[in-house]
Amino acid sequence: MFFSQKISAHYASKLGTDNCPLRRQVEFSAKENINCKGFKKDPLDETEVEIACGILQKYKSRLLVLASDECAIHCRFCFRRNIRQKKYDLPSKLTEILKKDKSIKEVILSGGDPLMLKNTELQTLFSVIPKHLKIRIHSRMPIAMPARFTPALWSLLELPNLVFVVHVNHPNELDKKSEKIFARLAKNGVIVLNQSVLLRGINDDAKILAELSEKLFSQRVLPYYLHSLDKAQGTAHFEVPLHKAKIIFKNLKELLPGYLVPRFVREVKGKKVNVG
Repeated sequence: MFFSQKISAHYASKLGTDNCPLRRQVEFSAKENINCKGFKKDPLDETEVEIACGILQKYKSRLLVLASDECAIHCRFCFRRNIRQKKYDLPSKLTEILKKDKSIKEVILSGGDPLMLKNTELQTLFSVIPKHLKIRIHSRMPIAMPARFTPALWSLLELPNLVFVVHVNHPNELDKKSEKIFARLAKNGVIVLNQSVLLRGINDDAKILAELSEKLFSQRVLPYYLHSLDKAQGTAHFEVPLHKAKIIFKNLKELLPGYLVPRFVREVKGKKVNVG
């Protein structure tokens, strides 16, 4: 399946020369056409835990809703790059599941990027989630398309029990606009976390990762996860060998106070396993 190149105007404005770590994240490479052993279309076997179209239960007490297939940018290392399907009647299906399963404590909105939905679509999704449940939003929008944070969206995000997880891999992705967004989220009482992916030629250096953690914290974002690459077909050139990854993480821990060190994990069926 062809994974098109897509770069938002705001993200494009931050790109440097050919070896720019941001450019390498979003520009197509012919290496994506090389099939490598161990890399597959659905590296996390998510189809096995899909309980309704677009709704997964990978972990106990949590639902993962693939609210949108669209993103503001197409990250070339995306583990869902080979999976595209239209979602139908997500709100009604989510309502039905939540009525039946009272063990659910959190609904995670992912994708794609859930903030690519129209405000009316987001509002409909939010309305079917009981107010006592946590809502977690996973989004690249603060660094990819900060203009998406309009007064109307800010109004929608005035939710109890909201957790916002951004995805930033390199300190150069952060800017004054992302800082303003994170400051407002924090002011509104939203917990803001970051997850990154360890990527060859982009952030596979302890000093870069330490700078990222420090810069995130200066923008009121707490480092949460550093992921080992999920082995999606077409992404092998981003993989950092495990022995090197463990050395990088060891060095990172020596550079940072404990509260700024993300958990270094790889995802397997139903759980995240600590790597370092």
